[in-house]
Amino acid sequence: MVGFVDYILGVAGEGFLIALLFWSISYIAIESTSLRGALRAGLVSESIGNIPYLFGATALTAPALAMSVVGGIIFVRMILSVGELTLLKAIYGVSMTYFALIAIVSCAY
Repeated sequence: MVGFVDYILGVAGEGFLIALLFWSISYIAIESTSLRGALRAGLVSESIGNIPYLFGATALTAPALAMSVVGGIIFVRMILSVGELTLLKAIYGVSMTYFALIAIVSCAY
């Protein structure tokens, strides 16, 4: 049960962080204003993208990488459903968000 609690806490924390980072990047760079849509997309995509971790997969295994891609696609589709951004702007915002997250994690080590 501890694994499931860690999963829920990870989804909530990471989903919220990704949503805020995406929203701030897209708000500044491409004028998207839907924080609620970003939060919803962040939480849903993280809950799906983190499923392999429930089964003990590490980040660089094939299932974890595949689910990360699926989570990213779901994030973009949910952002598009808000109706403020075009496909290219949504992909740009997601790419910049993950670039920033990778930079933050890399600088932490």
